[in-house]
Amino acid sequence: MKPLSFRLRIALLSALISGLVLVGFGAMSWYLLYRQKVESVDTELRALGTRHPGWLANRANFDRFNDSLQFIFGQEHEGKVIFLVKDAQGKTLFVSPRWPGTVPPGTIDCSLENAPAPQIQTAASTEAPDQSDQPRWGVGKGRGGAGRGLGPGRGGSQVVFNKTPRFLTVQTPDGSWRLGIMGNDELRLVVGLSFDAAASDLRRMRSIFLVTLPAALLLVGAGGWLVAGRALRPLRTIAQTAERVTARGLDQRIPASNEDREISRLIGVLNGMMDRLEASFRQATRFSADASHELKTPLTIMQGELETALHAAVPGSSEQQVFANLLEETHRLKTITRGLLLLAQADAGQLKLALEEVNLSTTLDALIEDTLILAAGLNLHFDLKIQPDLRLRADRALLQMAILNLLDNAVKYNEPEGSVGVSLAPENGSLVLTLCSTGPGIPPEEQPKLFSRFYRGDCARQRPAEGFGLGLSLAREIVRAHGGELTLRESRPGRTCFELRLPAAPITKL
Repeated sequence: MKPLSFRLRIALLSALISGLVLVGFGAMSWYLLYRQKVESVDTELRALGTRHPGWLANRANFDRFNDSLQFIFGQEHEGKVIFLVKDAQGKTLFVSPRWPGTVPPGTIDCSLENAPAPQIQTAASTEAPDQSDQPRWGVGKGRGGAGRGLGPGRGGSQVVFNKTPRFLTVQTPDGSWRLGIMGNDELRLVVGLSFDAAASDLRRMRSIFLVTLPAALLLVGAGGWLVAGRALRPLRTIAQTAERVTARGLDQRIPASNEDREISRLIGVLNGMMDRLEASFRQATRFSADASHELKTPLTIMQGELETALHAAVPGSSEQQVFANLLEETHRLKTITRGLLLLAQADAGQLKLALEEVNLSTTLDALIEDTLILAAGLNLHFDLKIQPDLRLRADRALLQMAILNLLDNAVKYNEPEGSVGVSLAPENGSLVLTLCSTGPGIPPEEQPKLFSRFYRGDCARQRPAEGFGLGLSLAREIVRAHGGELTLRESRPGRTCFELRLPAAPITKL
């Protein structure tokens, strides 16, 4: 699975962190709003039970209680306020007609604890509270005279609640109710208010939050994407410049940036490093070219002297054998020296090509004939598919050297009685030379190093074939100098194929 880009990871991480913060903030806000709604309803319940309830203390009996409630609260509160009155033994004295049927009055736990000071109380008048030993919820004595109270007591003017109120929420199929339970030693009053409006507000807030959360996360992610892109802009410039830094483009430098101090310092360090690399590479290239050039003359003199000594030696003598071996090693040194010189020139971009029109088909036929002579004792089968009269502009000598290296490798690292396949055909404005051979193949771990200089794989080292590891790297540099490319198309046990592409020239008759 392809890993996510750094910029995308930054955007996703920003959205994730912001999402967690928003969810936490939303949950806390929703909880605080819920508590505020509950406390508001509880305050209203407390007020209903403890304010001056003329409707409570001055009614003749429980039968007229519900009519009094409707008169007090009006039509807009009809069905939104419910009451339940019980005595100390738990006997139900009054139940609102709209009391939820799914919540039987007997299931309401009306137990209360004694309240510490101060006492919560209601008064039927503005007189001072009664401090008698027996607090009553009984007969009210107002300006209108005495009346029969709702409670069992007689003669009292006040209703005193000396118990700590308790509140709870009850869910029913028709909605939810918030109940407040208050009372004294004689009676229990349960006041209920519909919690549907508050619950609706909470649901509406939750819906708005859930709808706006994805949009907020999208905006945060987009902001993270833009910020990451702006932060990575200098790094993209650095990467683009580094891609242009090759053996032929060591003079490339990263443009200075004043956007950020750290980025500017990084650019300065990288540019300084590339200055040192360019100087070291130029020095190494110049040394390689100079050494190779200087070695040409003494090697040529040595070759001439050895050839003279070899001809003058007694045939079959030990001196003749020594001179022959030395002459062979001198040829190897000249080949290595020439290869190094060509590679040094290619690295410096100074590989000079003597371009001319070359009939690649004819040239390839001639090189294959030379290869057949070298492979005479190996019983190799050559499968040739060469289209005639395919021409291009190239340096004939260098191109022959590159192709001969490929053919030489196909013969040296082949199996006995194996085969070599050579095909040449035009393709999309290029000439494509494909060279395949049988053999053990190149292990996958060695394939990336195949075109490295002086590299020889295990297969090459185990065979007695001659070579010094410059053939493929030199062939690729020659092909690249002609505007083409040399690649390893495939390699597996029993089949190895190289592909050489060169720009074609119009076919003309000589």
